[in-house]
Amino acid sequence: MINSLLIRNFRIFKEIEIKNLKRVNLFVGKNNSGKSCLLEALQIYATKGSPRTVFDIISSRDEEWESFISEKDKYSAQQISKPFAYLFNGYLLPEIDGEAIEIGQPDDDSKMLKIALKALQIAEDKDGRRKRIPIDRDSINDDLPDIQFALEATQKSGERCYYITVNPYSPEYRQQLYTGYKDLILNHQVVPTKNLNDDDLATLWDNINLTDMEKEVLFCLKIIDPNIKGIALVANLAEKSIKKSRRIPIIRYKGVNERLPLKTMGDGLTRLFHIILALVNSKNGLLLIDEFENGLHWLTLPKIWKNIVRLAEKLNVQVIATTHSRDCIKGFHDVWSSNEESASFYRLEADPINGAKVIGYTREMLSDSIDSDVEVR
Repeated sequence: MINSLLIRNFRIFKEIEIKNLKRVNLFVGKNNSGKSCLLEALQIYATKGSPRTVFDIISSRDEEWESFISEKDKYSAQQISKPFAYLFNGYLLPEIDGEAIEIGQPDDDSKMLKIALKALQIAEDKDGRRKRIPIDRDSINDDLPDIQFALEATQKSGERCYYITVNPYSPEYRQQLYTGYKDLILNHQVVPTKNLNDDDLATLWDNINLTDMEKEVLFCLKIIDPNIKGIALVANLAEKSIKKSRRIPIIRYKGVNERLPLKTMGDGLTRLFHIILALVNSKNGLLLIDEFENGLHWLTLPKIWKNIVRLAEKLNVQVIATTHSRDCIKGFHDVWSSNEESASFYRLEADPINGAKVIGYTREMLSDSIDSDVEVR
């Protein structure tokens, strides 16, 4: 479990340290205060800077919109800086071997992840395989052939995790999009604001189908509607090709003979299904949830939080969620009162020096804020 987190030079964060993280953690803050950036940093950390994770994050923000460059500029670091520059504080790509992104646990320095811009020369070995040889900034000149720029993800233990090629003309550029994960620092799942995509949802369901975790998912859905008798994922028969068709969640409902699409029952059940399914797939790892409250009625939130804490403890999962909702905060607080050592609450605020700062709340501080109707979001 992550007890404290340090982030440097990543997006809005010049430097931020978050201490005393617990089993279940809720973050609030105004728009553009760094909540989603925090979750992105944790995704990158959990996958050791995987190219696939980095590209997914960039794509989710439409930051690849002007990433194409002309052939004549293909070796210019300034021309190929987009979309990767958006990852760095100030939205500018640093100099080669310059200031790096750092993400990790300050109490375990060996696992601190560092991402820096590097220059590489491409060469072939005797078997014709392409090799990337690091070169220093002072060695780069117009006469040096086959230069490639890449983000190098390393751990402070000295382990090189990945090169992320930033030149779209390089053969490695597209290949890295399909690179599988190496040994992860953390098993993790992410539930974005608009929920999981269909393929990810189907994969997570298959992981727990016909196990005790399937029963846990159904149990939690009954928090919103106790008339749900069962749930499964099936092919969407309305689509022409079964091989390419999406799989959708359907339910059995008390008093109804027909199977019903889960979405028939509204956004709340769909949101809860995605959250709990991701949670039971995060055993011994990390669950990240952006805008937890989306679609969920305030009356259900205390029971939902209670079961989030229960399952997180049962499965050894650390949960880090964000919210804009006062009702979500109140529901979280109700559960925190009876699980004081299992939860923590933080507010992110803009900071002129470090981009953002974090304010940790004790349970008593949050209680006083709620009772006094003081705004904490």
